Amino acid sequence: MKLVTIAHLIFSCMLIGTAQTSASSANFAMQKAARFYEQGSFDSAISCYRGVIETGTENGDIYYNLGNAYFRANNIGMARLSYEKAMTFSPSDPDIKANVTFLKSRQIDAIVMAPQGFLAAILSRAHNLLPLNRELWVLLILWTLVLAFASMLLFAGRHMRLWFIYGIAILGFLILPIGISAGAKLYSSETIHEAIVLAPTVDAKNQPSGTIVLFSAHEGTKFRIRQSLDNWSLVSLENGVSGWVPDASLGKI
Repeated sequence: MKLVTIAHLIFSCMLIGTAQTSASSANFAMQKAARFYEQGSFDSAISCYRGVIETGTENGDIYYNLGNAYFRANNIGMARLSYEKAMTFSPSDPDIKANVTFLKSRQIDAIVMAPQGFLAAILSRAHNLLPLNRELWVLLILWTLVLAFASMLLFAGRHMRLWFIYGIAILGFLILPIGISAGAKLYSSETIHEAIVLAPTVDAKNQPSGTIVLFSAHEGTKFRIRQSLDNWSLVSLENGVSGWVPDASLGKI
């Protein structure tokens, strides 16, 4: 038994040491990338940031910095793709939003969108206020409080019961919209896939390997992927216009 315990301790120490080494290597690479960026060596900065990501370390800051390096290297498609990936980690970050908006303003393709109503804009902003993982944590905390209040009802006096009931009602009022938002995000993550055009230009065809061009899109344009078939994807623009494009021209978010 003692030998087994010692073996477990050694294995645990090895795991901790490996995790610390990995974190230390990632921090060193990030600092190195930042120095390359400040020196104007954007390709070297990109290599460092991509190296960090390949080790399994991903967050909004890394993709944001990678997007900045790609932008300074004049690679608009990869810059937009990096910013969009950063948005998946930090959807409410104002700097990431500003950079995405700036790149959209520089797009050659003018996508005409239907105007968004005031209520729809408010709901959209509330929906994107927190990333999915934080919403799930908030839901866990709220449900824990509901269960705690419900348990206290069994032992509380007559007057205190009313306060606990009010508390449960308020918590339920908070749980409903957050739960709907989290459910929508889970559904979107499983069913909705998006991509960025990485090629200088791409023609959307009427079918895979088709001859009829329905529309053309340029580097940095965002698509929603509707269907994939034999290295081709049926994609649509934000205004709903659809067509088939080769997968090789896309970078999936």
